[in-house]
Amino acid sequence: MNGAISVVVAEDGVLLRVGLVGLLERFGFEVRAAVEDADALRAAVEAHDPDLVITDIRMPPTHTHAGCR
Repeated sequence: MNGAISVVVAEDGVLLRVGLVGLLERFGFEVRAAVEDADALRAAVEAHDPDLVITDIRMPPTHTHAGCR
């Protein structure tokens, strides 16, 4: 590891997700995964053990509060 803060991003909107990844990487964060739903978020957190998770609260499939759970 290079000392950067590791991040997993979860956002169902592809343009926002890609934009967040680009912004985070530009400022020195290590984005380990960028996913689109809560199931993928849980798997990415388990696989990558990030320092930080940035998540959309309303995520598929229900678009309620799956991102918080």
